[in-house]
Amino acid sequence: MDNDNQSVSSAYFPSNPILFRFTFLFIVLFTLLFNNGTLILLNPQPLLKIDALLVSANWVANHIFQDDRTITYGFGGSGDTSFHWYTLFIVLMLSLIGTLVWSIFAKGTKNYNTLYYWLTVIVRYYIGLMMIQYGIAKLYQSQFPFPFHLTLVSPLYNMHPMTLAWTFFGASYGYNIFIGIVEVLGVLLLFRKTATLGALITLATSLNVMAINYFYNVPVKMVSTALVLFCLFLLAPNIQRLFAFLCQGKSTSLVSFPNLNITSKNRQDFNY
Repeated sequence: MDNDNQSVSSAYFPSNPILFRFTFLFIVLFTLLFNNGTLILLNPQPLLKIDALLVSANWVANHIFQDDRTITYGFGGSGDTSFHWYTLFIVLMLSLIGTLVWSIFAKGTKNYNTLYYWLTVIVRYYIGLMMIQYGIAKLYQSQFPFPFHLTLVSPLYNMHPMTLAWTFFGASYGYNIFIGIVEVLGVLLLFRKTATLGALITLATSLNVMAINYFYNVPVKMVSTALVLFCLFLLAPNIQRLFAFLCQGKSTSLVSFPNLNITSKNRQDFNY
């Protein structure tokens, strides 16, 4: 399977400018606010999460969803607290409003190659850095530590599904090493030429993580789902080509990730 250097993925996605505007706004906001501390420099938690977002989340809860509770910023995971779900709703609404305003003032602009390039960079680094962080945690067995004595002597029927899963994973240091290495391979996403391979590996890994989170009730469902969807976003321009190669045995070539080469010769091809 060859790499088609004459094509760029921006020629395939997005074909609809309105869809791109919404996708761009939603992904940028999501990566800023839901990154598990991976993007520390881009995560102004004291200002956004505890102040503005907390006030906004309470307003949304009280006035839109008729939830009379006082919403607080929870540290019990990265997606299952009320604060996180209301924040996701806020991100969705801001993306829709932003898309409407952007479309009104876009003045017919339909070519977003440059923004698409930066969006792929944001997604690649978001996934890659997060996978590296989780992979290193497993290599040091800090995420899945060896079960404590009290856990080992506890009846299985008393265990929360997450505790049962963590006990199972932590009992094998070899598994931690294996899955840690696979997740650290997210480093492939940091480089454009290896990003497709990195997205394929990370998609398989993220699907497994997402399944564990859903079926063992692990409170990281939102971010793990986002990792799967973001991997599909990166692979979207090559989905049909990968299907043809893997399932139909056809010879094909991959579409390259966009490369930002703005020169006097091709500057007109990149519009904001």
